[in-house]
Amino acid sequence: MTERNHIIDLLRFFAAAWVAIFHFNETIPYINNWYRFFFKLGYLGVPIFFVISGYCVYMASNQAKNAKHFIVRRILRIFPPYWFSIIIVGIVIICSIVTNGANSIAILPKSGKDILATITLLTTPFSSVPIINWVYWTLTFELFFYLLIFIGLLIPYHYRVFWFISISISSLLFPIHEHWPFFFIGHWPSFCFGIVTYRLLHCKDQLWLNILLLTINVFALMNIIFLPYYSQTCVVTCLLIIISHYIPLKQNFASKLGDYSYSIYLLHVPVAVYMLGSVKQIKYVQTHLWANLLWDFLLLGLITILSRWMYFNIELPSIILGKKLTNGIRKNTL
Repeated sequence: MTERNHIIDLLRFFAAAWVAIFHFNETIPYINNWYRFFFKLGYLGVPIFFVISGYCVYMASNQAKNAKHFIVRRILRIFPPYWFSIIIVGIVIICSIVTNGANSIAILPKSGKDILATITLLTTPFSSVPIINWVYWTLTFELFFYLLIFIGLLIPYHYRVFWFISISISSLLFPIHEHWPFFFIGHWPSFCFGIVTYRLLHCKDQLWLNILLLTINVFALMNIIFLPYYSQTCVVTCLLIIISHYIPLKQNFASKLGDYSYSIYLLHVPVAVYMLGSVKQIKYVQTHLWANLLWDFLLLGLITILSRWMYFNIELPSIILGKKLTNGIRKNTL
């Protein structure tokens, strides 16, 4: 079992907080100061998450007994908290209808097909069904990354790297597609940076293939991603993981908050933007740095407290259930 890397936990919380405060300020006019400038770059929390996911999910796939073992745990890792967050969005929408007489929050699914797509994370960018929470589009990328890793597990270990190389070549050669079947290509290099980082540290028997995989994705990232600092963020995230592998960070309060990062990610839009966003419409909050900063961090504190509850009551039980089910699968196959 690979020892826990606490810099990853710290990065997960930092990325979740960065994205959250970015979204807190998306609905108000931009003011040129150091605070708004830094959090205007909060979208860079997404590549941090993708790189970390590449690293951690690939590690989990190596530790899984088989492909079924892997996918069951991943599904139970991502979906129960996601479904709970949908309920939260629904409650906020009901509150909006009761208080304002209309749904001013999100475009709701209008058909059984749209509802099914929402429940199964097959919304935008996989399909034209709109998302009801600003962050859900990234979970669709995450889901399809799980699928590609699942397929990789069906390939013998020594040939598995060629599966990742083939996807990476596709991301290098083909243009970005916004919808099925190639929507995933644009962000594959950031996930694969995480895979390569893990392989360079722990799978040294295929060093030259790992270097080839890294090289392809460096060019793919440069070729595809057009957002400022996206590529640099992927590289810095990988370097921090590598450094902490050799110089481990001790567990601390900040790194412990990483456990709550997924819940923070899911809850911050419905609670802080949809429900409490009216505070940001106050002119004084918008124009005074200290007031804006104070409100944002009060919101972040509230979301973190709620996320702690969600982690222990929704997320962790579903993770434990996944472990129990896969242990049952293992026993039945012995």
